[in-house]
Amino acid sequence: MRIHKLAAISAACALVAAAPADATGVIAGATFPEQIVQEVTLVEQYATQAQQLQEQIQQVYNQVVNMQTIPVQLWPNISGELQNLVALVGNAKGLAYASANTVSEVQAQFGQPSSVLGNYNASLQTWTSNLDGQIAGVLQQFGLNASNFQGTQSALAAIQAQSQAAGGRKAVLQAGNQIAGLMVNQLQDLQSDIQAGNQAMLNYVAMQAHTRVDQSNSVTPILAAPTDPGAF
Repeated sequence: MRIHKLAAISAACALVAAAPADATGVIAGATFPEQIVQEVTLVEQYATQAQQLQEQIQQVYNQVVNMQTIPVQLWPNISGELQNLVALVGNAKGLAYASANTVSEVQAQFGQPSSVLGNYNASLQTWTSNLDGQIAGVLQQFGLNASNFQGTQSALAAIQAQSQAAGGRKAVLQAGNQIAGLMVNQLQDLQSDIQAGNQAMLNYVAMQAHTRVDQSNSVTPILAAPTDPGAF
């Protein structure tokens, strides 16, 4: 299924790239089609990674769930999984921002409003906001300060700080286990948004490109027509 989707998107990208147009910047050449394919590929990779990471963290959690505290010797493995989770969250949010920028660049390039692309842009912003809210809720549930986990570096520092106390290690693992689970659902939603949104964007770009070609073709015969003496 993934191969068929990528093949279809790649074919559509090729048509868009091949369509004559006087656009510059992102739309010119193969930059835009390559970016579209890359976004689809990345979100599929992140969705798969989220499922694998959730299973790994769940396995670790099952080993210590009945323990009053997490032994120090188990922490390096747990910490590594949590760091992978932090990186995944950051990468997913970065992809959502990049996808929103692609939409803005496309609309700016053609200067034509599109309610479909506007809705896609809004959905990406809503996805990021919902993710931040859900993660903050999980952290607060386990007595963790959500403000300490807003960026990658601050999140890693907060995990390291929590590892100094047995209770902190347990709280961070519990929160990580829940966040890993919600990331599976969140990335499935983001995958659906990006696949549908990028297809809509490809359709929009192709339509605008063909409109410009039609306008150019309608003007060319007039400019090329012979002019009789005294016509002007």
